[in-house]
Amino acid sequence: MSTNLRIVPLLTPDIAVFDRLIAILKAAFAFQDGIVNPPSSVTRVDVAELQWRFERDTVLVACDVENDTAIIAQIWIEQTDHDAYLYKMSVDPAYHGQGIGRAMIDAALDHIAQKGAVSRARLHVRKELAGNVTFFQRCGFAINGEGTHPGFSTPTYWVMTRDVAAQETLSIA
Repeated sequence: MSTNLRIVPLLTPDIAVFDRLIAILKAAFAFQDGIVNPPSSVTRVDVAELQWRFERDTVLVACDVENDTAIIAQIWIEQTDHDAYLYKMSVDPAYHGQGIGRAMIDAALDHIAQKGAVSRARLHVRKELAGNVTFFQRCGFAINGEGTHPGFSTPTYWVMTRDVAAQETLSIA
């Protein structure tokens, strides 16, 4: 992974930032076109949706500090009563293969652990995307169930979960 990566919560986005997040999402998910059914909701994402999600959820972004701190990756975290749902994880395709996806997952798990409200992370992976399933398994997630999109009679995605270790605090005696 690049040592010039900084992962931080997004705090005050403007329209240009949301436009960049949409561009990353659409580029990163483009390979799924014609593979997954139903098509990914990313094909319909717009600024208004991301603004709504931003008001409700946390988004972590990875910035390339050598490239004018350009945003190159994102992961969204929805805190529920029972777990933290990770979604819309995407890395600009120009940065694939550099360990950034794994760094995003690790940062999201650290964020969840620091909040301490839940001890489990969850995500959904389309059944057709075996490579994505393998990636998340390497990140410690396991298939825990399956789900079905509205209008479909058979399951369309895997539910994957993993425990999130609480952050240990050091006490000075």
